[in-house]
Amino acid sequence: MAQMLAPLSVTTPEFPIAAGGEGPLSGGVAQVINPWRWFTTIMGNQFSLFSINLGRSSAPQVETQILDEVGSYGRQLGRIGEALEVLVREFPREGLTEAAVAALEDFSAQMREIKRIKEKPHGA
Repeated sequence: MAQMLAPLSVTTPEFPIAAGGEGPLSGGVAQVINPWRWFTTIMGNQFSLFSINLGRSSAPQVETQILDEVGSYGRQLGRIGEALEVLVREFPREGLTEAAVAALEDFSAQMREIKRIKEKPHGA
């Protein structure tokens, strides 16, 4: 005859629980298990088995060091955009063609949209 085990109670303080209970030798044993962690540790931020090179760099080691130590392309573009936004805001519009003024306004609108998205709460 098979023996039945009583279910473990996680609400009773005398039983150890995964996050660390009151029983002997019970320490925190909760662990986040991310099956992709080993893969990203080995592969860096590359999330596939394929590496796609979108261009030829004259100094790939320097480019890699810049990305690692200074910031991603997105961060670099963000800083450029923020600096350019200051210049566009202060730039006099007199003497510009309608197309030039429209281009400056389009840029400003894009920067406002980026700012709006960044200010929205993200995550779970």
